[in-house]
Amino acid sequence: MRGLLIISLVALAIWSNAQSITLGESTTVYIGDGTTFFFGGNTAFNGSLTNVGTIVSYSDMDFVLNTDIGNIKFTGRADQELNGDTLDVGDFIVDKQGKLTLLTDRVLVSGALITTNGVIDAEEEDDILVTGSSQGSGQGYVEGKLVGLSQGGPVTFPMGVNDAPNYVTISDLPVNTVLSVECKIPDQSTLYPNEDMVGISDEVEWILKVNGDSVNAQVSVNFSGVDLENFSNGQNIRSRAYEPAIVVFSKTDTLFHPLSGTISNTDATFSSGVITSDESIWITNEGRRMAIALIPIIVEPTFFVPNAFAPYGSIADNQIFRPYFAGAVISSFSFSVYDSFNQEVYSVNQSADDVDISQFGWNGILPSGQEAPDGVYYYNVRILAESEEYTKTGSVLLLK
Repeated sequence: MRGLLIISLVALAIWSNAQSITLGESTTVYIGDGTTFFFGGNTAFNGSLTNVGTIVSYSDMDFVLNTDIGNIKFTGRADQELNGDTLDVGDFIVDKQGKLTLLTDRVLVSGALITTNGVIDAEEEDDILVTGSSQGSGQGYVEGKLVGLSQGGPVTFPMGVNDAPNYVTISDLPVNTVLSVECKIPDQSTLYPNEDMVGISDEVEWILKVNGDSVNAQVSVNFSGVDLENFSNGQNIRSRAYEPAIVVFSKTDTLFHPLSGTISNTDATFSSGVITSDESIWITNEGRRMAIALIPIIVEPTFFVPNAFAPYGSIADNQIFRPYFAGAVISSFSFSVYDSFNQEVYSVNQSADDVDISQFGWNGILPSGQEAPDGVYYYNVRILAESEEYTKTGSVLLLK
């Protein structure tokens, strides 16, 4: 005689004991609307399952040949396993300690993917496909790969690695765009920064890939768990201040390049926070690598004039006398040098949309073509940058 287990008590919570449960092939399980059924032990559904309520599991679940499993929540302290073929899930909730390992072909989430606490291990799976929604906050995360379907608004991928949530949100995607995000520990030997960054964190990287035509989208990432003080391929760049930035890999020069971005939800040490790119990036079906780097920033324009130079010395950077300015675009530049008799020995006056003042400077040669004698010379500098005027006058010692 065919077994029938009907669970249709509306708005009641039902608990099965913590012993393992194996339901036979002839058993039919029906969980009614509004019913929450708790499975405390390992459970195998060899028969058929109809779930229009919610399954809450504290242990391993094996749905065998069942594919439509409804709403499910994993909780408790122990590591768990989810077994089955392709599983169609409504709401997929993980609020637990430890790890939930997916031993399935694929999990299709049509409702909400909610990762409150715990880790979903999808590293050995093709992916989890979310056609519904994903939450943008929580300490839980998916470790491995996650696929999302854009429905017109931002798509959040609750990814993470190394016990840190590293969520990614993709905005401005066309409707019905299928995008995958893989989150993993990067290969240190491939993390080469360009000249604009101090170094790249080797704790986490994301690989974004679109299924179809390339898209141009804005990205936002959570950089919890990254080390912004130690880099395997670091560079010494002096600045008044530094900040983290999203960096993207370029195949043309095999280097990572920083995106301009806005930082939020962080502390003074940048131990965690969220970066939202100010510019969009192209995501292709070949994949786009992203990571987190430390970049120098200038809090305000820096204006500096040396007080000595040696035209014939061994240090190349000190052979030309010139001012140094950074932090704003220069539209006008004038620079003059005089000897002790107030005779002009060098002068330049430039105006343009973006004047590069590093191209100008006095090399210690007089207008006559002779070498200037050592001693004290005098200068004045005027720089117009973004409607602000910067001036300096002073003396410089020419050394031989």
